[in-house]
Amino acid sequence: MIVCGYDRYNRIYNYRLYCENRKTERYYPMKLFVSLPVSWYFLFSVCALATEESNIVSGRVVDADTREPLAFVHMVINDSNTGVMTDIDGFFTIQHREEVRFLQLSYVGYERKTYTPDHGHRNHLILLQRKPIELQEVVVLPGENPAHRIIENAIRNRDMNNPEKLRSFSYESYNKFVFSGEVTRPDDRETTEKPDTATSRIERYLEDHHFFLMETVTERKFRYPNRSNETILASRISGIQHPIFAILISQMQSFSFYDDYIAILGNEYLSPLAPGSTRRYFFMLEDTTYVNNDTIFIISYRPSKGRNFEGLRGVLYIHTDNWALQSVIAEPANAEGDTRVRIQQNYERIDGRTWFPVQLNTDFEFFADGSVQIQGLDVFGTGRTYLQNIRVDPPLARRDFSPFHIEFSPETIVENDAFWDDFRRDTLTARDLNTYHYLDSVARENDLDGRIERLQTLFSGFWQLGKIDAELSQILRYNQYEGFRPGMALRTNDRFSRRIRLNGFTAYGFGDNTLKYGGGGSIMLDRLRDLRLGYQYSFDVHERGGSEFLQLQHGLLNPGNLRAFFIKTMDPAQEHRAWLQSIMYRNFLTMQIYTSTKRIDHIGDYRYAANPMDQRMDDGRTNYTELGARVRFAYGERFILTPTQMMAMGGNHPVLQLNVAKGLEGPLNGDYSYWRVEANLRNRFSIPMLGRQTWIIRAGYFAGEAPWHKRFNTPASGRRFAVTTPESFSTMRMDEFVSDRYIALFWYHHFENLLIRGNGFNPQFVITTNIGWGDMHDREKHLHTSFKTMDKGYFESGVAVLDLLGSGFTSLGIEFAYRYGPYAFPSFKDNFTLRLSYSFLFR
Repeated sequence: MIVCGYDRYNRIYNYRLYCENRKTERYYPMKLFVSLPVSWYFLFSVCALATEESNIVSGRVVDADTREPLAFVHMVINDSNTGVMTDIDGFFTIQHREEVRFLQLSYVGYERKTYTPDHGHRNHLILLQRKPIELQEVVVLPGENPAHRIIENAIRNRDMNNPEKLRSFSYESYNKFVFSGEVTRPDDRETTEKPDTATSRIERYLEDHHFFLMETVTERKFRYPNRSNETILASRISGIQHPIFAILISQMQSFSFYDDYIAILGNEYLSPLAPGSTRRYFFMLEDTTYVNNDTIFIISYRPSKGRNFEGLRGVLYIHTDNWALQSVIAEPANAEGDTRVRIQQNYERIDGRTWFPVQLNTDFEFFADGSVQIQGLDVFGTGRTYLQNIRVDPPLARRDFSPFHIEFSPETIVENDAFWDDFRRDTLTARDLNTYHYLDSVARENDLDGRIERLQTLFSGFWQLGKIDAELSQILRYNQYEGFRPGMALRTNDRFSRRIRLNGFTAYGFGDNTLKYGGGGSIMLDRLRDLRLGYQYSFDVHERGGSEFLQLQHGLLNPGNLRAFFIKTMDPAQEHRAWLQSIMYRNFLTMQIYTSTKRIDHIGDYRYAANPMDQRMDDGRTNYTELGARVRFAYGERFILTPTQMMAMGGNHPVLQLNVAKGLEGPLNGDYSYWRVEANLRNRFSIPMLGRQTWIIRAGYFAGEAPWHKRFNTPASGRRFAVTTPESFSTMRMDEFVSDRYIALFWYHHFENLLIRGNGFNPQFVITTNIGWGDMHDREKHLHTSFKTMDKGYFESGVAVLDLLGSGFTSLGIEFAYRYGPYAFPSFKDNFTLRLSYSFLFR
């Protein structure tokens, strides 16, 4: 056999020394001299190849029951200390200097196994059996837990290993998300039983299709500390052409596991690598493996017994090279209710020096037991992100970054298979291809993109009617002054024009028996800066002394809209306003400058006497000419630029809103000269093991002459029983305090699920304290009114219990608040309020 092989390789080079018919041929000495070394080289190569096949083993490790791939399984070769680990998808390839006689497999939560490979097979499927684990608390005396030293080293080096602490980096990523399912039937079901018709249809569908399939290709650039751009280069979504879904994959989990808090599907969890984690988490050194002469410590973690916080559980694989994470598995430790989510991250050394994530997995399935049993239907989703073309410390300048955190390329939807083949790790399965083909055709027939557009419009508070949107909040409103106020407000949308917006409204108040109306429009001058020029006319009623800050987005479910229910002092006003608005300074600053003329008719007996000595008093009608600016500054706020709109994603820094107005006496019949300045500062942050806090500081200053309408009505919403109204004084009566200078603090501390956690009942507690101070320098000029000033300080505190009843989409709770201090009433019952707290869909 060796001779035949020797002859076969000689035939390639045309040096025959031996042939099948064994006929002798004459060779010149030079040919023989050349052919012998070459022939012997290939002879040894063949022999080595035959031997090497027993030294190479590849395959995949999966769960014996679910056939779910197992990432980062430790595999020791023979009796050596040399080992490998499966990759994030459970695959492995072993190439050893000696014959691989057997593999010793160990994995947290599974039975150890010794596997003998069959060298006649190229790909091996190794099944591991899950073992029952009783999670009992292990008492570890201080200094005796060997895992703590490793974890502390990882924490001390986390800034060195955190990719988002590098000077700069860039990469491309291929992302794939599949939402699918399967129908399972009990083993004891009689074969003669006729299955449910709907279930049968779903079962037949899922044999060849998924529910949903999406692929994206993105490019990301980063420069320390906070410049980051991610461009959606291409996306392909089953049944949908709307590109906004393409950002879902990148928002499933945190890019790096080194932050204090890890985001998973929109929720944040305290990281096991956060400072002080050894006091909050229980760590156990499960195993130690050696790969390429490097040591990897395998450490399991979970919240310590008695520690009630939003934590994680899983396994950390810590490499002794800079004590860096090589791999991580994590899932919420207190998962209850509807879903189970697990993430995996795999890191590699780029250029042999810098640890960087190369693959991110996100898997979820409905219900904590691992399935949604709706007539035998198990529903699950898998997200895969593969990073490639990674560059560490590329020379990125400021001009290389746009002001948008995420933006879309001009032609985002790509269906060309040749393009995708350059990025896919594996070719699409027949089931994947069927999903694209079937759902694309169904979507076209049913105008699915149009329905998604209408749903998106609905969440912004409008109902789409072709080229016109109707504002839902204006259909029926109520306040103490107007009573019930039915109305209609319309605006044009992108189907009419992307540059021009027209709007109009009309409404009727049954309490004041007055018709209100108005209209206007705007033109977009620059889309990237959202530069708009507009004009608005309105005849409507306005809260006396009210304030309105610049908002980027308005929603139907904005809880701030609830305060309008309590307003009882309003004045009719006719206003003409022209404005110019733009976003600038990397989208952190939004500014609107305006000029307006307004005529206000004061209702009731209230009058303002500019000079009581000569009895100069207004006749109840006041004209204002005003120049002003409204500013919103949100440092670090992230924006998304889609092909059709600009969207704000929020940020982690305080948000400042500022209004500055100058009243002009004389021009366009203006009656008063004044300055009116008001600011609102909001900050929200988390405190490890204590929950999260929200601070809102609001202050205003008025200088000059003007009636109550231009002063400040302290934000109040006081009633004995009512609905919770954020950012207002719950026990303060309406119009009780008026100021021309004031400051107010609204403080909320949300304990989340830290205090009580039970099976199916997880109430959340919030404590609140609101403090206010205000004064009026010319109170004597405001006639026929009984308002007070809060120059002695106003105080109230309370507690709210949330999620007493909740479905995951809604939450019902109660809030109690009590008024104390210099302005407390003599009677206890007059100082307290009991309120209903209710939220829908999002909190």
